[in-house]
Amino acid sequence: MREIETGATLKIGVFFHGPKIFDEGFAERIIKSLKDLGEVQAAINGTMGITACFDSFLEKEVQIEECKSSVCLSKLSEKNDLLVVVTYSKSPESGYAYCWHVIKRASVLDKPVIQIELSEMTLVPWTKNSGEIAKSFAKELSLNVKDPPDFGKVLWREGEKIFRKVLAVSPGDYLLINNMTAGKAFSKDVTIVGLASAKGKIVEVRGVDLKDEASRKLDDMKIDVREAKLDTTKCLRDYEEARVLKVKEEVEGAGMAFVDHAGYDVYKIVKGCEGVVSIGDDTTTVVSDIAFRFDVPVIGIVDNDRDRILPTVHVHKRSELFIVEEDDEAGEKIFDEIFKRKKKIDIPFDDMKEKIAEIVEDVLIERVSMDLADF
Repeated sequence: MREIETGATLKIGVFFHGPKIFDEGFAERIIKSLKDLGEVQAAINGTMGITACFDSFLEKEVQIEECKSSVCLSKLSEKNDLLVVVTYSKSPESGYAYCWHVIKRASVLDKPVIQIELSEMTLVPWTKNSGEIAKSFAKELSLNVKDPPDFGKVLWREGEKIFRKVLAVSPGDYLLINNMTAGKAFSKDVTIVGLASAKGKIVEVRGVDLKDEASRKLDDMKIDVREAKLDTTKCLRDYEEARVLKVKEEVEGAGMAFVDHAGYDVYKIVKGCEGVVSIGDDTTTVVSDIAFRFDVPVIGIVDNDRDRILPTVHVHKRSELFIVEEDDEAGEKIFDEIFKRKKKIDIPFDDMKEKIAEIVEDVLIERVSMDLADF
């Protein structure tokens, strides 16, 4: 094990980002390799990354964090001497852009920060004090050292508008704004335009074919373009095998939970529920795949505008779809009249299905058993 100047063992905080690190078997190998160099504390956040961690049986090695990436990195900096951000991105540029954003927003307490980007097998020293240790680690881990890229001007103001460039976009990528699928990029040059007022609002998205539903929601949402969480991806995760976790008997609670289009933080919602009502095609896709692992069925309210942002989906055998004319309107009515605007209520799964059938009767196109491969 490597020692620092005081003679103490080097403490290494490892922050994994994204599911592919786990799906390709890199997470376990990296933890093992880094343990030869010091004491390792590893963490993961994000719904797909957490799911992949569970599927890889690594939840005892990697702590689960339900917070922003910058907060997660800041927490790791409190107890460790070195921070290592590990990414396996859709492109090297995407991984570097992600790490640049996270470090800029994190409080790393002057700790050295390096990044391992597995799509290019590179190691990037992001802070001025990380150059020497980067060279040493790159040699130990058989990686190539790469200088941090310069992204140029990313955020600027013109009058009462704020402009934010989205980095590392490829045509065909989906753009997610605060975890909502906004549309598909038709250009590598994507810029988000927002109002500079205190309330904040996105008024234009350049380089993206916005979904009608997303456009309507953005009109109603208060979003500070400077603080918005922006992601681009071809898909959230591409994998085959899902691990079913036996947790129902370990948690208290029952009843039905409600998840709307912002439902990518579904883990803390699903545990302990008898079932979930999910609003929106892509949200239902994500919710169903995760709920399957907890043996929890889902009632999906959809209008068939799914983007297939998650190609492989596992579905509980009791799950059902209500295909309606407008899922937003139907969801709002269900939330008002059945849930009374509460996120969770005590009602049996089968009773919920019949109550929903009554509520959406006038706008129902079809009611079917859920098979997400067919819609």
